[in-house]
Amino acid sequence: MTNGSNGAIAIVGGRTGGHLFPALAVAESIKKMNDKLNIYWIGTADGMEARIVPELGFEFYSIPAVPFRRSAMLKNVVLPFILTAGTIKALSLLRKHKTRTVFATGGFVCVPVLTAASIGRIPIYMQEQNSFPGLTTRLFAKKAKRLFAEYDSVGEYLDPAAEIVQTGNPLRPGFEVTSREDGLAHFGLDNERRTLFVFGGSQGAEAINEQMDASLESLSSRDDIQVIWQTGKLPYDKYVEKFKYSGVHGTIRPFIARMELAYAACDLAICRSGAMTLAELAAAGKPAILVPYPFAAENHQEFNADAVGKAGAAITILQKNLGEGTLVKRALELLSNEKQLSRMSDSAHSLHRPGAADTIAKTIISEVTS
Repeated sequence: MTNGSNGAIAIVGGRTGGHLFPALAVAESIKKMNDKLNIYWIGTADGMEARIVPELGFEFYSIPAVPFRRSAMLKNVVLPFILTAGTIKALSLLRKHKTRTVFATGGFVCVPVLTAASIGRIPIYMQEQNSFPGLTTRLFAKKAKRLFAEYDSVGEYLDPAAEIVQTGNPLRPGFEVTSREDGLAHFGLDNERRTLFVFGGSQGAEAINEQMDASLESLSSRDDIQVIWQTGKLPYDKYVEKFKYSGVHGTIRPFIARMELAYAACDLAICRSGAMTLAELAAAGKPAILVPYPFAAENHQEFNADAVGKAGAAITILQKNLGEGTLVKRALELLSNEKQLSRMSDSAHSLHRPGAADTIAKTIISEVTS
């Protein structure tokens, strides 16, 4: 599919990587398929999208938007006023660009934009990453021409009239599955050892880091195990010297840009259960021990972990159930059970749906160019 007619597509989604990266993947696919289309972005001025989106060459506009505070209801007093201001600005942008369709990946910034699109009778397409749909998805799924989803369970929580297409989650731009050898070489690791990859997202996870800290002594006695430990940038200084002097084989990093190489190198991961992490684990076919973030909106990470666990690709341990060294003890048991690891890896592979970004992009392009 190449050059079609001129038209504008508004993309909205950000604040977190889970909303931003799928949207970026679809935007890149649209640009690749039809470079005549005008793609522009709507987000918040203080979200990560305000920095990343312009760096990738997309026009960016910010609008007023705030989340609904379930735990601080008094703060919601200003919500109607900000929502109105955001909707007015979004409607102005949609009209200025003669927008043909809006693609949204979730988060509170989507609410004023999708409200404006509904007022302007502009077609809406949405993508839901999680097994339990977010508030924005629940509010607007019925209005969307298509809701692209990773999990078929989302339909249980939505209006029966919602048009759901199970495409899988688009992977972040540049993510490519690579070989174990390439991964091990990148981190300077030994091909003869089993590799445990421990991470809690780009900012780290205190509960997971504390588990690793408590397990350094037991890991140091295992000559057959090596570790890739991403602590997060802020916690790194707290743990780096302990790790280096512990005698544990492996590497400790504050942040890993080439996550696909870490997945490739590992035999087992310990991590949170955000939607994009699970999509990347599935693409790489890697088993995991999942510790859902207990304060995620509407507990969606536990729903995600349950879905992956039922498929046989992961084991879930709730953060409230962690004892000292629980995660690493369980990981060492799994790493010594080759048959179970292999079954979990096969299950992880079965969850991967390749080509999600291209599938979504083709549908959106057909709307704009028809």
